[in-house]
Amino acid sequence: MKKLLFLGMALVLTAALAGCGGGDDRIVVTAPGFVGIDDSAAGTAPLLTVTFQDPVLGPQTVEILSDAPSDGDIAFDPVLSVFTVTTNTPALFFGVDSFDPDLSEFRAFLTFPLDGATGGGVVPSGVPIISATVELFITEVSFVGIVPAFLDLVPYGVLGTEDFDAAFLEFGALDFFSTDAGNFVLIPVTPLMLTAQAQNLLDFQIRFSLDDGALSAGAQVARPQAAQKKANRTMSPTSLAVKRPSRSPQARGSAAGPGAERPTRSR
Repeated sequence: MKKLLFLGMALVLTAALAGCGGGDDRIVVTAPGFVGIDDSAAGTAPLLTVTFQDPVLGPQTVEILSDAPSDGDIAFDPVLSVFTVTTNTPALFFGVDSFDPDLSEFRAFLTFPLDGATGGGVVPSGVPIISATVELFITEVSFVGIVPAFLDLVPYGVLGTEDFDAAFLEFGALDFFSTDAGNFVLIPVTPLMLTAQAQNLLDFQIRFSLDDGALSAGAQVARPQAAQKKANRTMSPTSLAVKRPSRSPQARGSAAGPGAERPTRSR
């Protein structure tokens, strides 16, 4: 019995010394993190690029800036059980502060009109979709090196608290990295665009949220096929900074004329 007691004390002392040794006060964070998306100006605003097959003209590519007045984020305070909806803001957020689980969880929402209602490109109803991507300028990735996220196709009207957990029509999964901060990130969204087209949606509306498996308090139902839909990103953050699509810093709601030059957008 004494031998077991001494052994237990030795293990406790060993653990204590290991925690104090070398003066290492680093905190290892394994919880979800926090991501910021720029939505302040056309040069860095979220951009949807869609290539489709026109029955007469053949493959056509259009670019659509997100509709800032319709974009927003929703924060849920787990302590007060209160939702806060913010729209038409320069930065959108999703995620949680990993250092304080009592702080709000954020989910971000973007709207891309497909009918040219805001002066952008038009994706005709019923045309075959060849490919689609969403390009974002990431302002921050905080608290962890990798933030696992879900990207949902979620139709909504005026953004409201009910959209925080609204049912999705399609989803994808991807990771955001600390090195994304200050860079453009290109995300393939062709499966979501195919669903939007099949549903005859006038707007391509998406929601960014934390991966349910990483967020124990997530209210969204678990997605059994999430592992199969991982790796939506096919380029590294470094290559994205070099190979990002060219865009002119046009004003929101205006479309570049035929033959207009599209220089690489600057940060």
